[in-house]
Amino acid sequence: MTDIRLKQLLAAEMPPVPESFHLAVTGTLNRIVAEESQTTEKVRRLPPMRRVLLVAALIVLALATAAVAAVHWQIFDGLWPFAGIPGGADTVMRGHLAQTAVNNVEITVEEAGYDGRSLLLVYSYRLLDADTLTTPELLHERGVGWWIDHIWFNGKAMDMPANSYGSTHMDPQTGKLTEKWVYRLDNEHVQLSGPTEIALPIGQRQPLEDYSRLHHPERYDENGTLLLPEAGMVSFTLDTTRHRQLEITAPNQPIHLDGFTAAVSEAAFSPLMTYITLRLEVSPEAVGAYREANGEGFFDEQGNLIYAYDGSELVAPWVLGLELVDGTGKVVADQGGNNGYGANWAEFIYPATEVLPRELWLAPVAGEQADMSRAVRVR
Repeated sequence: MTDIRLKQLLAAEMPPVPESFHLAVTGTLNRIVAEESQTTEKVRRLPPMRRVLLVAALIVLALATAAVAAVHWQIFDGLWPFAGIPGGADTVMRGHLAQTAVNNVEITVEEAGYDGRSLLLVYSYRLLDADTLTTPELLHERGVGWWIDHIWFNGKAMDMPANSYGSTHMDPQTGKLTEKWVYRLDNEHVQLSGPTEIALPIGQRQPLEDYSRLHHPERYDENGTLLLPEAGMVSFTLDTTRHRQLEITAPNQPIHLDGFTAAVSEAAFSPLMTYITLRLEVSPEAVGAYREANGEGFFDEQGNLIYAYDGSELVAPWVLGLELVDGTGKVVADQGGNNGYGANWAEFIYPATEVLPRELWLAPVAGEQADMSRAVRVR
């Protein structure tokens, strides 16, 4: 085989590699050539074989580098709070985990990952017997899709956790319907470790009456937890071993504002996200004054009290204006923010930052100016 033909085959089979890798390889080869040209006759070398072995090793390394560079985790495309793939994604995410067919619908668990707080999940549906876009209506007609609000980990059920969220996308080019979800396992006090069997109720829909505890107590354990169903499930194993543990801080430095105090009770930093929890305390006097000025709460047309003012109205203007800033007041996260609040708590989520500033604060920001006098310490 000629050198020209070898180059053509490599160019056709290998994906492009980063320019930095190309320069490094070129430099290494040039150094070897220079070394061999300086070899004396007293030391017999085998330059051709050495080059062949080196080039072979470099080709293997190039393929591995290109393969890593080619991984594109779709969970981060357009899903809050991400604006791109976090640097630590490859240490957490896994792909191509399960595939099955139910009623001529192909079901694929495409991606999953666990960062110590959240389970990130991507699964898709595609019609096998029709060249058409998969829609929720067509899935329902075929009796396929999510049918109960549970997930099973190693056979034990977990209710759908609070503050979970996701999105549905239909792609006309592939015909697939794709679901992307972030499940906040920490809100159900679920902690995963090592290889974990995960079972999702996304296969053939089951009659919910068959899982009524009143009529089918045999389907529940002694604690009243629903046992793993034998039908309607798609299962896979995810290695949830984490190479980097969560960095957790608890500054608990309260600030006193208009009628309430606030402090960061916990901030957790994972390879994917930053989780910040605020503890809020509204004074009874402030709630009383608000009710005196605005009434007891929200009433319907018949005069029935639907919602009593509890103090969340007082914290809302401050909470909803907060952004993550460094010690100088510079905003350090363009994506993410508040993920819910009440009278006693608030949560903020941001994508992971490659290099964390030594100081982090949540501060009200107007334009580009942070009001550090009303900021709360995060780190």
